[in-house]
This record gives sequence, structure tokens and C-alpha cells, in this order.
Amino acid sequence: KSLMPIDVMAKASAEFWENADSNYTYLQYGPAIGALDYLDELAKFLSAEYSTNISVDCLALTSGASQSFSNILSLFTTAETKIIVEDPTYFLALQVLQDHGFACNKFINVPTDSNGLDVDYLEYALTKNYSQKNTNSHNDAKKFDYLLYFVPIFSNPTGHTTNLQRLEKLLVLARTFNILVVCDDIYPLLLYDESTPTPPRLITLDHAANCQSLTTTSVNTSFGNVISNNSFSKILSPGLRIGWIEASPHLIAHLSRSGLMNSGGAANHIVSGLVVTCIRQGGLHTHLDKLRRVYAARMQALCDYLDAHLPACVRVDRPKGGFFVWITIPEGHNTLEILNACNSSGNVADVRNHILYRDRRLTIQKMSFAPGNYFTTTTQFTNCLRLSFAFYETDALLVGAQRLCQVLKEAVL
Repeated sequence: KSLMPIDVMAKASAEFWENADSNYTYLQYGPAIGALDYLDELAKFLSAEYSTNISVDCLALTSGASQSFSNILSLFTTAETKIIVEDPTYFLALQVLQDHGFACNKFINVPTDSNGLDVDYLEYALTKNYSQKNTNSHNDAKKFDYLLYFVPIFSNPTGHTTNLQRLEKLLVLARTFNILVVCDDIYPLLLYDESTPTPPRLITLDHAANCQSLTTTSVNTSFGNVISNNSFSKILSPGLRIGWIEASPHLIAHLSRSGLMNSGGAANHIVSGLVVTCIRQGGLHTHLDKLRRVYAARMQALCDYLDAHLPACVRVDRPKGGFFVWITIPEGHNTLEILNACNSSGNVADVRNHILYRDRRLTIQKMSFAPGNYFTTTTQFTNCLRLSFAFYETDALLVGAQRLCQVLKEAVL
């Protein structure tokens, strides 16, 4: 509750409705890609935050990252499109992909490390196993041979960031193999360590490559190969159900003609008006600064406690931004089994408040985390888990950290 922007949104709402005579159009159907006021204020805000010029022509309003991702899949893929995912990846994205009929056992799973997506492995997999190269022409009904979903900056679940060298190579591969790269870019604005800035977003590199193509060939024949999918859920409020995409003007134009974006007019039109007012008042900037300070302090406290109290055989990946801490325990252990054990209830084993886990007694604890197998379609990461430091205040986080450390010690030592 302490991080909900109640005052910020109340102030924006009051001003918005006080000017109802001029804002009445927000009660009508809106433009398919969003009102110009929204796109213009969003472009100014993002240009300032990313220190780069972002054009209104490259933006479109959405009702959030998940529904936007579903629409992207509908518009730019076919039944023959091959799906590429980083491994591990965001588990609900896997569900959306399966909802569209893509079988998870046919995904191209690309490993990741502390430097992000293993682009060399991706190149090897594409070159060795697949033959398609730019089989689709650049036209308004563009379909892609491959679609890559990944979180390049402060990944969910690992918190890792893909470095610039890999991003540049990925863009070359996208051009070569006709890959649409859908970047889940909801975390880049949540940077906590300014001494190590993030690399440019992949969409920025894509825009630059398109401009270079136009300069050198006189005709820009490319739609671009990147869509940056974004949401206000993590930087303002999830209940607003509003976001945006950034892509080449060609891709934005194609999206604007989609049935979903045309039916009913602009997505979440009134809320976009409230957000416009919030940005103009400075409320979004103020709230985002608050989130960065609070989340940085929570992450620091949580990771410091884990580093001090977990056995040396347990690795804690301390993020530089985002929401998540990724923990790896020794191989042979299963974090889903541990989670089930420490949350068990009733008559257990023969010692009160304990349960057996692989011939070890684990203390039953009221606690939760996301086990590693949630984030993969393979058999890997069963010895990993993800923690989020965004929801609970520091005192509650440290209580959970104490319980987690006790259970993991009992499990692995």
C-alpha cells in the first residue's frame, strides 16, 4: 500500500475531470493507437528518461504488456513460426505462447548467463538446424519466420542484463533469419546502481540500423525486427492496465490496422488521459524516483541478509535493477520439493513442526518463493528459485529471508 500512487493519481484525476469540457473526447472512442496527447507526453517522458529522442510515430497505446504480447503473436506469426525463448524465462509468457497454439516442446531454448542471452548459441542453433533466411517479403502483412521473446534488461527471473556486444549480434541475426524480437522492456527504468548503467535498449539499436539503411540505400525497406513491449504496471500502478509499445513506424502502422486495436477504439482511453495529466504534473517522475529509492533499499537489505546467512554453496545473484533475486543451490536439490515441504501442515513425520525432505528434517515455515522449474520448458533450474523484493516492505522481507535461510541450510548442509 505504501507504494501505491494514491496522492499522485488523485491529483491527476481531479485536474482531469475539472477540465472535463476539454477532455470530453476521452469519453468517446479513441484513435486505434492512442490519443496524440498520450503519445506526445509519453514520447517526452521516455526521451528524457532514456536520454535519446523517441518519436511519437514509433509509439502506440496498449492495455498492458501481456495483452499486447498476445496481439503481437496474432499479427506477426503463423503456425509455422518457430518460437525462441531465453532459458529461464518469464513463466506467464510461456503460457501466452501456448495459448496461441505454440507447443513448448518445439521451442528453441537459448541458455543465459550473467551477461544475458547466449547469442552465440542462438546463432549455432539457427545455422545448424534451420534453413529459413528472410523468406518473407517486407510488406504490410508481414509475418516472421521466428519470434524471440526475452527480457533483455533486468530479466525475469534472473535479474541479468544482456550486454551491448550480444545485443548488436542479436540484431544481425534478426535481420538474417527474419526474427521478430519482442523485448519485455518493463524493467529498464528501475535501475538502482547508476555506476553501472544499462546498455541501450535493443529497440534503440533497431531504430539506428533502420536510419542507417535509409541513409545508405535511399529506401528503407525494413519494418525493423524489434518491438519494445512496455507497461505502467511496474512504474506507476498495475491496476491502471495501460502500457505502450515502441517499434518502427511500419510496424506501428500495421498494428494500428489490427482488429483488436480498431475494435472499440483506443485501449483504455480514459486511463490514458489520466496518465497524460499525471505526466504533465510531474507525478510520474516523482513516483518513479520514489520507487527507485525504496526498491534499491529493499534489494540491498534482502541481498545483504542472504549473503550473510546462506551457506557458501548457495549462490545469490544480486541484481542492479528490476524486481528479482535469483538463487542457485547445489545440484541434486529440488526447490519445488523444498517449497512444498516448508509450507506443509498437519501431522508430519514424527517431530512436531518438521517434515522429511530426502531424509532431512525441514522446519515448516510460512513462506513462499517461485521455484526454478516454473521458468523453463526444459528439465533445468530445479535447483533454483526466484525472490521478489517489490511487494513487501523491508521488515517483512527480512522475516522471509530468515525463514528461507533456515530452510535452505537444513536442506543442503
